[in-house]
Amino acid sequence: MPECSVSLEQYAELCARMAETAGDVSKENAIASGLGIGPADWAAAKDHYTRKMQDPSDMGKTAMAFMPLYQAAQARMRGGQAPCTIETYSKVHAGMAFRKDAADPSKKIDYMIVLAENGFTQPQWLEIEGYWTPRVAMNADPRFDPAMAARFAELIQSESDRILGIKRG
Repeated sequence: MPECSVSLEQYAELCARMAETAGDVSKENAIASGLGIGPADWAAAKDHYTRKMQDPSDMGKTAMAFMPLYQAAQARMRGGQAPCTIETYSKVHAGMAFRKDAADPSKKIDYMIVLAENGFTQPQWLEIEGYWTPRVAMNADPRFDPAMAARFAELIQSESDRILGIKRG
């Protein structure tokens, strides 16, 4: 596969900035142009990195290199702040895990309903998950925070009790 004129770092930055474009090529091109990358180079980069990340022979190397760069770009865009509070993350997470579909209580609620009710799009939720999950659930990750994990567990318990109508004495 030929090399790409857009570095993986640039590609990650572009992807972070394009999270809410919903695949609108004109919006993507405007963002890329703002960083000095023309439409043809952006299209080639998008194709190149998509193919690499989907290529089984790459064995996930490109995706593993991309994610920290992408998450760093997202963090820069947020000014280094969390994308939402641990309380909001816990509320939405519990809603997605424990709420039932009103039309068919044997099924979980469509997570997109929970996101919309809380004012999030799917790309925003993916960023939120990427931020909070390693801090509260993956103790092998250097970002793991035992105190935050304990707070998350407490909040999830409280929110799931509320959703399920459980009263604890």
